[in-house]
Amino acid sequence: MLKRFRSLFDLRSKDSSGADEVSDSAAQDTLSPQDCTHATLVARQPIFDRESRIWGFELLFRRAPDTNHCPDGVDSSIATSSVISDGFSIVQPVLLPDQKVLINFSEELLTQQIPKVLPAALCGVEILETVLPTREVLQSLIQLKKDGYLLAVDDYTGQKDLQLFVKVADIVKVEVLGRPLAEVYEDVKKLKAFPCRLLAEKVEDRDTFLKCHKMGFDLFQGFFFARPEIMRGKKLSASQAVKMRLLAKLADEDFLISEVSEILRSDVSLVYKFMRYLNSVHFALPTKIKSVEHGITLLGSQKLKQWLCVTVLSDLESTPMSRHIVAQSAERGKFLELLGKDARTSVDVNSLFLLGLLSLIETLLSISLDSLLQDMPIDEAMVAALKGEESVYLPWMRLVSHYERAEWDEALHDMTILGLEEAQVVSAYEQSLLWAASFFD
Repeated sequence: MLKRFRSLFDLRSKDSSGADEVSDSAAQDTLSPQDCTHATLVARQPIFDRESRIWGFELLFRRAPDTNHCPDGVDSSIATSSVISDGFSIVQPVLLPDQKVLINFSEELLTQQIPKVLPAALCGVEILETVLPTREVLQSLIQLKKDGYLLAVDDYTGQKDLQLFVKVADIVKVEVLGRPLAEVYEDVKKLKAFPCRLLAEKVEDRDTFLKCHKMGFDLFQGFFFARPEIMRGKKLSASQAVKMRLLAKLADEDFLISEVSEILRSDVSLVYKFMRYLNSVHFALPTKIKSVEHGITLLGSQKLKQWLCVTVLSDLESTPMSRHIVAQSAERGKFLELLGKDARTSVDVNSLFLLGLLSLIETLLSISLDSLLQDMPIDEAMVAALKGEESVYLPWMRLVSHYERAEWDEALHDMTILGLEEAQVVSAYEQSLLWAASFFD
């Protein structure tokens, strides 16, 4: 089965737009597990190191294939494996050097050595908490480790059944959510006897992050970066206030391209970043850009405005954590803009871009949303959505949040409300990752 599926995975290629291509003749010679699954809903959750830099991501996806509608002879494991390869193909192009992806594998997929369809240099094998340490599973894990795959134990809370896995693991993910930190610390002390790195899993706030950091955890995963720690009395600097107002103006459809060009030319650092961006590999231009005017003509007004929005936002803060927040904000903005073009609701796509871009601004600057938005000329309905209040934009905020957290039932409900198909959402997500990555080489 591994050979049959590897042939399918090897046939996949990426064109310049990021779409998957499989030849007709090849499709006839291989199974078509896509026919027995829905669109592969994929999300990624960042994993940070002790310096708050991104170590890698966990790949989250809707695993269960619709086996009731599989063609005769198509194994459910092959269908699930196809979902895995589809998900990996979405995130692989945006990985930075040395970053890894952790992917969950069931007992069946482990014993059949399915992880080998993915590159060992990039992919870590995460052992689901439901997997039992049978002889077959342990033999498979030892072989994967010999082949260079990183092994991670998931959802560890001191279970004795997982001790055999811990002995061969490179990473043990210790669950901290809802547990007394004293209990977590006891787990840490016991695990220090093994040659593995410790990852604090489900870290939901900064206070827990700091306490786990002090305990000696090496890696951290959760949504703590999205839970802002508001600094009382902190205000925007004059420079930050100017940039915030500029963000709102740039997203205004009536903002003239001549005004945007003037902003660009007035800042030498922006000019340098602009030229570097245009001459990057993402554009693959036949000739180098020689002037700002040439670059503006090539990029176009809308793309220029969006590039400036992301660049200005990235200048607000410059910590490793803030870099990820800005990148995710850019992803959200493009994601919502692309979805807005396909949805049944008549919401301005430029407003959706700004909504996504500003959705993590409170986290980025650690200043209350009321203080941040009071001087910005933003539509009241958008402000309400950013605060979590009812408005025409709130379903969009819910969708992006549910999707990122891999809360698939809720995300599917949001898609139905907005009149979106799963395939449209998957395509928009992949495009948004690639688009945002172009700013952060």
